[in-house]
Amino acid sequence: MNIAAIQHRAFDNFCYPLNEDELEISLLTAKDVESVVLVWGDPFSAGILGGNWQWNGVEVPVTEKKELQSHYRWSVVVKPEFKRIKYYFKIKGTDGSEVCYFETGFVDAKDMKNFCGWTGCWIFPWMNPGDVCKIPTWPESTVWYQIFPSRFCRGKSDFIPKGMMEWPKDGKKKAGYKDVYGGNLQGIIDRLDYLKELGISGLYLTPVNESPSQHKYDTTDYEMIDRSFGDSKTMKELVQKAHERGIRIVLDGVFNHCGWANKLWQDVWENRQKSKYASWFMINDFDFEKPSMGYAKGNAGKGKFYSFAFADGMPKLNTNNPEVRKYIIDICEKWVKEYDIDGLRLDVANEISHVFCRELNKAMKALKSDFYIVGEIWHNSLPWLRGDEFDSVMNYPLQNGIADFCVDKKLSVKEFEWAINRCYSMYYKQVNRVLFNQMDSHDTIRILNRCGNDKNLARGTLAMMFAMPGAMCIYYGSEIMLEGEHDPDNRRCMPWTQIDEGAFAQDFDWMKQLIALRKNHNAMVSQKMDFVYDPCDAEGKNRLVHLVKVSEDGMEKIHLFLNCGEQEVTVPTSLDGSNLLLSSASAMENGNLKLQKSGLAFIKE
Repeated sequence: MNIAAIQHRAFDNFCYPLNEDELEISLLTAKDVESVVLVWGDPFSAGILGGNWQWNGVEVPVTEKKELQSHYRWSVVVKPEFKRIKYYFKIKGTDGSEVCYFETGFVDAKDMKNFCGWTGCWIFPWMNPGDVCKIPTWPESTVWYQIFPSRFCRGKSDFIPKGMMEWPKDGKKKAGYKDVYGGNLQGIIDRLDYLKELGISGLYLTPVNESPSQHKYDTTDYEMIDRSFGDSKTMKELVQKAHERGIRIVLDGVFNHCGWANKLWQDVWENRQKSKYASWFMINDFDFEKPSMGYAKGNAGKGKFYSFAFADGMPKLNTNNPEVRKYIIDICEKWVKEYDIDGLRLDVANEISHVFCRELNKAMKALKSDFYIVGEIWHNSLPWLRGDEFDSVMNYPLQNGIADFCVDKKLSVKEFEWAINRCYSMYYKQVNRVLFNQMDSHDTIRILNRCGNDKNLARGTLAMMFAMPGAMCIYYGSEIMLEGEHDPDNRRCMPWTQIDEGAFAQDFDWMKQLIALRKNHNAMVSQKMDFVYDPCDAEGKNRLVHLVKVSEDGMEKIHLFLNCGEQEVTVPTSLDGSNLLLSSASAMENGNLKLQKSGLAFIKE
């Protein structure tokens, strides 16, 4: 047995309260382990620590096992009567060896009769209710829709942006960074019924504050809605009318950096170290120049000051400064009080100070206890997801795990399973329920293009995402398979002329059915899932995914089949064809499921 591969910690995602009564305990081992038993009990069941006594725990088999690339992850849930626990593990290898694993190390099972090192057990000292990671529950049942306002829809407005172009009649026109089409908040209001019909119950808007760019991530004024989008009155109307339709609103908070034209930075530009805002930014050398291009690699690249990436036009705010934190939190409080928003998505969230994140969380939850905070972080985000900072992050690991498998024909289903299990073993299970899942966004190539314009395969990636735990989010246009390469082409205009003429009715209806499937079946939301393999293809090299989802109460079971291979496949199945919930490029014939290349099917057992 490879004991060097065995890992555990009595905190974070290895040992944590699911709620005030239940504690989840997990262990990593190599794949040469046959079984794991948790031995646990109250730390004081035999006496006070340090006394002359023998401690004995209750043995519980650890039955939940998920396979990762190099490990098995074993998990079990216990209910400590007195809210504290002492424990160790009995681990049996496939070679017949058996060891006991303590915080202080390993003991051969044969030597346990004379063991006296009970102070070396793992300890979770107390399940304080205030320390339990509590996440708002409503995002789990929400289907989100991300909108890039300047390209979504142009509603009636007295303001005409400079250089405004004619709105494209179809979705084929490629988008440029500076193309001005005049999309605005009124346009979103005008299309709320379209979104409601689709099944959308949450909108995530990229930045709406004053900014010279089309993307608005270079904020000029956090207190003003950009004139090209409308004003505070329009923003309030949007939120109100969305709420009337059962649709929540999340705004984008760009607090890692601001824009060059921001009044705070302009004061520093004019007064340098004498500016009262000098400490509000991260400046190493006040002898810097205005870049000839707003985003040129100049001052930042030379280390004059820190910025987003090396973009001189986006100087980095110093969220270590209490004055900066108060300024930003006051802004966010205003958004909640004035607009009645339901959440924030924080841009470049992994570069903002943890102190700020904790203070923001406290302030927002004081205004709305179920306020939803999502961080833009592309990697493992556990340090931000312990319950006192963010509720969720944008789940890019899941997006890449699904898309990479569907596109890379060399990957097996087993490798895909490893990727999925990794995504859902990084955090607490209550966090998994609200992870912000997307298959594309304003920062990535559109899913149709990533799938080589194979519409059925793109549907397959969305279907797989909708079968995963978390909060589902569709990037605007994905419901009609809008095309788009990497930024800025992934920000094309919505082809409303064609949509209104019914050109995308079939695509719209399919997405509507997928959303309804998610909303109407508890198994789809559940974290209970297993990959099933053909005995003749234990690694899934034929690239036929068979995923089984089971509702948390065990009352419902749904099978998802997705053919990512190059050939049509026939799957003999005992499942009833009349229980086919949704499909694409597939059919049930004589008790067999026929899946074309990129075909998929959801079948209820």
